[in-house]
Amino acid sequence: MDNEKIYDVYWEGPFEWDQREAKTKNEHVLYQIYGSHHLYGRDVLLYIGSSVRGLKERLREHEEWLEDEYNKVTLRFGSVGEFTNWKDWDTDDSYTKAKEDLVQRIEALLIYTHQPPYNQISKSQAMTSKGIRIFNSGRSGQLFPEVSYKYFLSEFE
Repeated sequence: MDNEKIYDVYWEGPFEWDQREAKTKNEHVLYQIYGSHHLYGRDVLLYIGSSVRGLKERLREHEEWLEDEYNKVTLRFGSVGEFTNWKDWDTDDSYTKAKEDLVQRIEALLIYTHQPPYNQISKSQAMTSKGIRIFNSGRSGQLFPEVSYKYFLSEFE
C-alpha cells in the first residue's frame, strides 16, 4: 500500500521585484525567483526558497545579490494545501500557513527536481521528502506540474 501524501502548491505571480511587499500574503510560504543566467538565458528559474516566518523578511535577505542582476527579476509565491480529492480540489483558493517541517520537505523536493542554478545547499536534502507528492497549480512558471519523491528519488533507497 502506498503511504504517499499529496500536497498542492498553488502559485501566484509573476510579480516584479519591486512589487514583493504588496503581493505577499500570510499563507505564502514558498517562492521562486526568475531572472537572467549567463548560460540558461533570460527569465529562467534561478532560485526556489521558503519561509514560514514571512516572505517579506526572507526576501530582504536576497536584496544584496539581486541588486547585481542586470535584467528584470520576477517572483512567484506559493501556498501549500493538502490534496484530498479531485472533486474538492479547486473550491478554495487560499490555504492556511503550512507547518515549517512540511514546507522544508516540499522545498527540498522542488529544489532537487528542478535544480535551480542558485540553489546550492538544499540540493542534497531531498531525502527528507520521502512519502510526498506535489501538484504545482496556479501560475507555476517553469515547474513540473507534478513531482514526487517516489518518481525522482526512490531508486536511491
